[in-house]
Amino acid sequence: MNFVPVKSKDGERLMPTTPTRAGMMIKCGDATPYWDHGVFCVRLNREPSKRFKQEIVVGVDPGSKKEGWTVKSESHTYLNIQADAHNGVGKKVEKRSILRRGRRSRKCPNRKQRTNRMANKARIPAGTRARWDWKLRILDWLSKLYP
Repeated sequence: MNFVPVKSKDGERLMPTTPTRAGMMIKCGDATPYWDHGVFCVRLNREPSKRFKQEIVVGVDPGSKKEGWTVKSESHTYLNIQADAHNGVGKKVEKRSILRRGRRSRKCPNRKQRTNRMANKARIPAGTRARWDWKLRILDWLSKLYP
């Protein structure tokens, strides 16, 4: 069963509700529907009857090709997401360096290579950093939807 994330009038995240109950609240004028990154949500136009919140956790299943995300409480599963993992960043970095070398051989003046580019030995590779930043962005988005 799918659940619909709920926000109060002042933007506080409340416990998700069922699609049927969300539809009844919209029809009565007690809630306003909106979409957040492809997820249907409702915003209450009145004060909620209860502000009780269960503990909700996010489970992440990292994979090389696909990533799995689950938003779950003890009694319900609120959201399941499967997304393609970030890839191809290393090829783009390599292409960028090839194009930069080509610009260096031209006659017109341009910015030369600086010696401080790879000074940090403990740096994170671009592809790894892109994957983990993407995971953090999704976790941040999910934390804004659910309490």
